[in-house]
Amino acid sequence: MTRQAAGRNRAQWPEGVEVRAVMALAPADNVMTEDVGAYEMTKAPVAVVRGTCDGRVGREALAFAAEATAKSSAGFRQLEMPGANHNYFNTQWSPRSGQVAALDHATHDATRDAAHPGRCTDPGGSPYAPQLTEAAQRRVGAAFLVAFLRCHLTDGGSR
Repeated sequence: MTRQAAGRNRAQWPEGVEVRAVMALAPADNVMTEDVGAYEMTKAPVAVVRGTCDGRVGREALAFAAEATAKSSAGFRQLEMPGANHNYFNTQWSPRSGQVAALDHATHDATRDAAHPGRCTDPGGSPYAPQLTEAAQRRVGAAFLVAFLRCHLTDGGSR
């Protein structure tokens, strides 16, 4: 999503489309692999949500997004969701979907799990925390998304 919202790619947007706010949930594929200029966003507020149990990517996702919005006056927010997993934000990649390769991306420690089941961390060493269920993570993610979009698309939520 961040690549599509970047100003450099505006010519690829369908006619009449205006990007007024961007929220990236668990961004990963672009992290440290591509030119940050391809993701530069200066005209729309941006928020990045990353889970503390994201086994796919660590805190570098936040740094990459911060760099991509460094020249923006529209605002940038970084949010870490305790216990959130990379794949639980949608129903296709979550284990309950039954899809091939749908899995729990959280990092678990067998020794700690024996004493504290249901806890997780990530490769970046976030604190060992209770892991959210798929449904709970989606509810919290939806609340973050609604609050952010309401703030930026409805004149601060006053409509």
